[in-house]
Amino acid sequence: MSTSVRDQSIEGVAKDISLSLGQGGAVYVSDTTQTNGTFGAIQAVEGSVITLTASNWTPSTASAIPLPAGATIFGSFTSFTLTNGKVIAYRNV
Repeated sequence: MSTSVRDQSIEGVAKDISLSLGQGGAVYVSDTTQTNGTFGAIQAVEGSVITLTASNWTPSTASAIPLPAGATIFGSFTSFTLTNGKVIAYRNV
């Protein structure tokens, strides 16, 4: 039986909701060593500066991105480094 467009849409929405609820787990990062994994969102716990070293952003690497406390960026991140601050990186589901 083939999967309909509607079924695929529901699956996508379910994944988005699971990510927003942290169902894939998360990593608290407060140091400046490179963090590797498969993350769908990064949220600043306090004002932070982050460098993306592998992502689906254009360009895939971006440095010195300021994140004010409470800000969240979304994408597919596999490697990042904090210059300063503290973040929670939410794993993809």
